[in-house]
Amino acid sequence: MTAKKSEIQEDANRLMELLQTEDLPRLVLASGFKDFSEASRNEVASRVAQTFNPPPPGRVIARLSMIMTNKNKNDIINAYLANLRSPDPEARKYSLYGLDQLGHPSIADFAMFSLRDDNDQVLIAACDVLIPKARQDRHLWNLMKNFYASYRDNKEYYGIITLLEAHHIEKAKPD
Repeated sequence: MTAKKSEIQEDANRLMELLQTEDLPRLVLASGFKDFSEASRNEVASRVAQTFNPPPPGRVIARLSMIMTNKNKNDIINAYLANLRSPDPEARKYSLYGLDQLGHPSIADFAMFSLRDDNDQVLIAACDVLIPKARQDRHLWNLMKNFYASYRDNKEYYGIITLLEAHHIEKAKPD
């Protein structure tokens, strides 16, 4: 391995370690990992996209957008796609948000599938994605209204109930 490749690997290993750190200082997060080379950010994105067993933790998925470059965007999209079915609800949630942020053409479909999730935070992410689209689509609004009706009496899903009520989903679609 050349010295340059070795440096990139070392840099990528340090970046991966930071991405996995549970209580990362706000200063590090605020920097957006700009101290790391584009090559090391690309290497880490590639690693995460190829990690299946064990899947990456949700905090890594949540931080992927901070290391995005033009070259690693597809790897990051692939990591989000692969983690829509992660056993970690946080990874599922941040995968939805990441794909939405990137304007993925199938995000509404992914969010619809996520309405079958059993985690309140994933349901909130799915509804966050769908509510703006439902305002433009009467059929989707009615579907969201039915979704709300099926959860409204279940106190275990307080977050999703509150979100949907805040957007008046229980009412007829506004014109």
